[in-house]
Amino acid sequence: MLDYELLINIWFVLWCVIWAIYLVADSFPLGAGMLAAFLPKNMVQTIQTAKSIGPFWGGNQVWLILAAGGTFAAFPLIFSKMFTWLYIPMMLLLVAVIMRGICVELIYQDGNEKLQKVFRYGWALGSLLITVVLGVAFTNFFRGLVINADYVYEGTLLGLFNIHALLGALLFVLLFLTSGALWTAHKTVGELSDNCKSFGKKTSVAVAVVALIYIIALFNTDGFAVNYNAYPILYAIPAIAVVCALACILLAFKKSDRPLFAFLANLGTIFFGAATGCVSLYPYILKSTINTEYGVSIFTGASSQLTLSLMFYAALIFVPIVLIYQLWSYTRFKEKIPENA
Repeated sequence: MLDYELLINIWFVLWCVIWAIYLVADSFPLGAGMLAAFLPKNMVQTIQTAKSIGPFWGGNQVWLILAAGGTFAAFPLIFSKMFTWLYIPMMLLLVAVIMRGICVELIYQDGNEKLQKVFRYGWALGSLLITVVLGVAFTNFFRGLVINADYVYEGTLLGLFNIHALLGALLFVLLFLTSGALWTAHKTVGELSDNCKSFGKKTSVAVAVVALIYIIALFNTDGFAVNYNAYPILYAIPAIAVVCALACILLAFKKSDRPLFAFLANLGTIFFGAATGCVSLYPYILKSTINTEYGVSIFTGASSQLTLSLMFYAALIFVPIVLIYQLWSYTRFKEKIPENA
């Protein structure tokens, strides 16, 4: 059996990686959903957009389930505190996930135009709510919550929507819109594809600007840079995120009909951006803005050694299976969506 402290550290890394993969995997379905509210010019283009993410969005939800389930099983105390303190945002996230799922499935299965518009805007609203909640929640995790010595949250719901959190929500929206636009441009043909390419160019520039401001703001937050200052090589992670954002701009503006490369660069921005925040957390998933020692650390909130060991070996088997299946699905459904889809 592996050493207990080593297992806790491994599960912290796995926790970070699984959340980062979820943000990457669900970025373009959420972005396409938000785009559905205004970019498609008619219902034909809306259905084209829906079909571009149809075979993938459901499978991408597996990572959200793994992330939530992994938190519950590996760090039960952290899970309980997280869902107690952030009960309303988490319930809003759940409602939005259900709304998005229902609307994206029904949008092209009803001939009633009024109902299709309801599903269209429901899909967009659900996607926007998920994105905003994720942006606000993760930014608050990165900068810390108002936690006292007794593990009691002293903050308010309104306090979660601070200037940093709102900036994080804006960044998440821009990142996901860019992913959705570039993916839809890659997967579709005709006017919709051209419009998405044009929109992706604009949002890629906005991403680079807002991401730079966001990173600077976080590094000027008390306690955020502690791990980076202890191990300066870690500064390479936010640097890679910035490089990916710049590469996305260059590739998006390149005169080519292959927006896939710009899309992949944007995914790199999301992954390394998430990693930038996760590095700052260790060893506290729930940091305290009152006193660092008041935070809930992974060593305090971890499950037993036996539980972590069993989960670790299960993860070694099932996580690669999920990855392989999803990669296979992208090769299986690689055809472009025509205008008469």
